Amino acid sequence: MNSSLTRIEKRIRLAGLLVIAGLLVELVTMNWSHPTAFLFFLLLGGLLMASGIVVYLLTLVSAENRSSAG
Repeated sequence: MNSSLTRIEKRIRLAGLLVIAGLLVELVTMNWSHPTAFLFFLLLGGLLMASGIVVYLLTLVSAENRSSAG
């Protein structure tokens, strides 16, 4: 069985991992009662989720441009 992933599959997997990491950070910080929990929730969790969304959208846009150009 060939397990090599294409470039788009690797990028979509990376985007998914970033979103999952962001959700995990936000889940952990929901149980904290320290004031810095909000900063971790917003900055770290939000940044990971936003970067995952951006990577996913850029992957879709770049893949569409290459297929229509050829």
